[in-house]
Amino acid sequence: MGADDNFKAFETKPVHLPFRPFFLVAVVDAVLGGSGWLPSAFGLQAFGPAGLSAGDWHRDMLLFGMVPAVLTGFLLTALPRWTGHRAVSSRTTHLLILSWACSRAGFLVVSPSLGLTFSSVWILALLSIAARAVIASRDRRDIKIVLLLAVFCASNGLVAASYQVELALRLALVSIISLVAIIGGRVVPALTVAYVESAGGRIVLSRSTPREYAAALATGSALCSWVVAPEAQLTGFACALAAFSQAARAAQWKGWRSLSSSTVLGLHIGYGWIVVGFGLLAIHIFAPAMLGQATAFHAWTIGAVGTMALAIMASMIRKHGRLAFRPSMPATCALAAMTSCCLSRLLIEALPAYFGLLASLSGALWIVAFGLFLLAYGRALSQVAVK
Repeated sequence: MGADDNFKAFETKPVHLPFRPFFLVAVVDAVLGGSGWLPSAFGLQAFGPAGLSAGDWHRDMLLFGMVPAVLTGFLLTALPRWTGHRAVSSRTTHLLILSWACSRAGFLVVSPSLGLTFSSVWILALLSIAARAVIASRDRRDIKIVLLLAVFCASNGLVAASYQVELALRLALVSIISLVAIIGGRVVPALTVAYVESAGGRIVLSRSTPREYAAALATGSALCSWVVAPEAQLTGFACALAAFSQAARAAQWKGWRSLSSSTVLGLHIGYGWIVVGFGLLAIHIFAPAMLGQATAFHAWTIGAVGTMALAIMASMIRKHGRLAFRPSMPATCALAAMTSCCLSRLLIEALPAYFGLLASLSGALWIVAFGLFLLAYGRALSQVAVK
């Protein structure tokens, strides 16, 4: 599918837009999850009725709260364009929002396990919607999205049941990074072409099919190897190869042509963090005394997931709001804050004596990033779609 076809996911559609409520709740979960990095600022050492540690709090809120909210909003809006299947009704959207509300209430009031159980139900519902659209339209290209959603749903259920939690978290992260790579591989080049052409320029992206397949094979092999044997030397070699192949893939998209658009540039930067994450993970495996595994995790979760979430949400809001590539200072500052957030977190490895300061700074910048995003797009997200 070409860039023009991929960009159809962002075309204006004057009907029910399911991304609006889910992008709003994604911001809510992002801010709640980010507060886990600020225990000293809030005078808290434990969170929720079960007394979760700060790490577990922000892990569960972000991995199984913010991430599925962004995925739900994006996929419910994009899949009808990609598959030709009809969009979900407003009633379905409301039921999914109710699932999110039950998940959040259960997590905050009763127990994390109950909240995560409702989250599993929510993701399972999204999975069934996506599977129905893909199967009904015989859309073989998007089968991998359905399979990855199934892995993500299963990992959520395992964490909720407190069974094989470490393995489940690796599965969750692998499915998320894979989805970011797949969606990013469609959206980033498509929006780059659209932006350059909207500015009156000309751009041709020469995307090599062998390079695309090589990147997919190397990335899949590295992630599967890491799930099974996270510290094996073979996994380190696979991660290094994945970093190289993903860098070669991303170079085809000519990110330097989008320097004057913060949103499009943010997509390229976010995708670049996938490369960095693979590279850091390879370094950790080969020299664990030099670099901790958490550094690679945060390159993926803050850098790739956080930045791509902000940029993709902004792009979808702008397209459906007929704002296209109009510049926005709060949105630009949000992406800058997210990049600073990631760099602050990665510095902890080099400056362990300043762990508390850097962790709090990183958490504050994460919250600032989503606060600025809400400042830029809160009004657009709160509007009622006009049919």
